[in-house]
Amino acid sequence: MSHGEDGSTKAVVTAVIANGLVTVAKFVGFALSGSSALLAEAIHSLADTANQGLLYLGIKRSQRVADVKYHFGYGQERYFWNLVSAVTIFFLGCIYTIMHSLEQLKHGHEPEMSWIAFGIIGFAFLMEGYSFLVAFKEFTRQRKEENMGFIQYVKETRDPTTLAVLIEDSVAVVGLLFALIGMSLAVYTGSALFDIGAAVGIGILMGLLAFFLAATNKKYLLNVSDGEINSVALDAWSKDKRVQDVRHIHSIVLSPEESVVMAELELREETLFRDMTEEEIQQAIRFMQRLDDVRGSLERAVQRKAEEAKHIYVEFGLPEKTEKKLKP
Repeated sequence: MSHGEDGSTKAVVTAVIANGLVTVAKFVGFALSGSSALLAEAIHSLADTANQGLLYLGIKRSQRVADVKYHFGYGQERYFWNLVSAVTIFFLGCIYTIMHSLEQLKHGHEPEMSWIAFGIIGFAFLMEGYSFLVAFKEFTRQRKEENMGFIQYVKETRDPTTLAVLIEDSVAVVGLLFALIGMSLAVYTGSALFDIGAAVGIGILMGLLAFFLAATNKKYLLNVSDGEINSVALDAWSKDKRVQDVRHIHSIVLSPEESVVMAELELREETLFRDMTEEEIQQAIRFMQRLDDVRGSLERAVQRKAEEAKHIYVEFGLPEKTEKKLKP
């Protein structure tokens, strides 16, 4: 496991434990008080716990090695399970919370606040605050390792796992503030509207979080290109005296630690034909044309029977006998 993976795993495991404890405490608080805001926070923490469990599952499954069915490995599983977790947050944390709050408003539910409910909010602040600090520390380490600013790394990070935990913990702290304000105003005014309003606000926060996480992971499941590798390759090959032209560079991010790169380069004549006689040059040209013909024929043979094979990249190797002849 790489250092980055180890750090991401630590952030996720810390979040699972912290949110698991907080979830139990919040449900106990709701049972004792009937507070809509506290129930919203309990569902929030339950969704976060389930979500972070899915993130952990994604990390573990993404570490499997490539096989005959998945030639490029399982790295994208991390993005898939992150997306599943976003859907979980949306339906469990957002939709259910808002619907339950509106139902309580309809029936005129009045919560019974006590010091226990506020004590649980304080306990949740401590646990989720600690989880936030662990995630923030790991996120900062990864960001500095990539030499990026905060906003740039949020937009461009290839490891959305730590980012997901960081954003979820940030939203959790904001949600606790919503709950604290709503519950306090409900006690002060004697109106449950503030408590219910806080619950709806927490639900909306969860919905925004879900959309952010879904958008962050969607691009990787759509085979987004690796802009950094494209730039590095273009810079290196453009400066290479053996290269006449870089016709195209294609890349796909497979996981936070792995990308695949495909390119077509035009070499300079002096690179290919240096120290060759005119006759040898003509033979080399004919040879290259034959390779092109063979490549085109091989590609068309596949595409005639599998039209969906729109992009085929064939790399030739020397026959074994020829390789032996060329060995010193």
